[in-house]
Amino acid sequence: MRYVGVPALTEQLVDTQKALDAVLGVNCDVLGIDTEFIRVNTFYPIPALYQLAQGAEVALIDAQALLDYSSLQTTLLDPMVTKIMHACSEDLEVLQHHLEVRPRGLVDTQLAHAFLEPEFSLSYAGLVERYLGVELAKQSTRSNWLKRPLSAAQLEYAVDDVLYLPELWSMIRSRLDEQDRYPWFTQEMSRMLDQPIISPDEYYRTLKGAWRLHPKQLSVLRSLVTWREHEARDRDVPRSKTVWDAHLMKLAQSERVSGRILEGILPPGVLREHGDAVLTAFDEGKSATQLPEPVVRPFSSHHGKIVKTLREIASETANRLGMAVELLARKRDVEACVRHYEALQDLPDWFAGWRDELVGDAFLDVLSGHLG
Repeated sequence: MRYVGVPALTEQLVDTQKALDAVLGVNCDVLGIDTEFIRVNTFYPIPALYQLAQGAEVALIDAQALLDYSSLQTTLLDPMVTKIMHACSEDLEVLQHHLEVRPRGLVDTQLAHAFLEPEFSLSYAGLVERYLGVELAKQSTRSNWLKRPLSAAQLEYAVDDVLYLPELWSMIRSRLDEQDRYPWFTQEMSRMLDQPIISPDEYYRTLKGAWRLHPKQLSVLRSLVTWREHEARDRDVPRSKTVWDAHLMKLAQSERVSGRILEGILPPGVLREHGDAVLTAFDEGKSATQLPEPVVRPFSSHHGKIVKTLREIASETANRLGMAVELLARKRDVEACVRHYEALQDLPDWFAGWRDELVGDAFLDVLSGHLG
């Protein structure tokens, strides 16, 4: 049963230009947004639906229709319209690839809720049940969203997945204001949206074990992975359907590579399709004169103890405030603080603001005592 606070629902499937322009021609200041997409055998997500909720009106925009989506792009980029999403990272990837936009005026209800309760990754269904007392069905989560026509169950699921976002945000925003935590949330929201996208020529640094390689080997790995990134993106296939990370790592550690050596490393199908390109990328990496900087090594036991101490401080503070521990004590964030302090005797710029207010002095005391 839908939430009684939502008036009689008006919903429509938008698959014509006239209908799309009519939906986006209505002025609004708050808009719930969700997407449905498929990504199984492709590098990029394939968009199926864009769901928009304004009050009791929900529009299901058919992302597979051949439409001019410029009016939707304009709305997404309008900072005066508050866009509400939940766990938005994958949705942002869909919008970035298909519409080439990153929404402005965006809020994420999952992140916002984490400032109010010790739950960092509460699902949308969990949030709806917690705040509105509505239990959502999830049977259509993994259905085929590209098949047309969409079933009645799919349409209901798509509507429910966006319908409650405006009301949820209204309730969460009120609680944030009551506890003076709305500025904390906006700072963290900005940080999340400002995270850089890893470029193809830097992706090699994310591979497991890359820190073990010396500069010449890293140069080969960089060349191989950069080729693989462009190949996967250009052909729109997953990385694993091109060449596996493990194979690229083994090649990077080889003194030389020939067609015969490749036969012992690459699967036959991969060798037939990509063997020549792999050999070229290997040779280019081997002959490069500008070598990459080493990948940072895992922490020593000494540094690990510092990280543990800082995470204990952060966890105690988060627990005392009744907020999600992960906001203050994620391992990768704390490790970044340690690395930055060791290099520059200060905390990173992104730490300024609400984090610094809560644990900045305590962090600096520990860091100066162990790394001063």
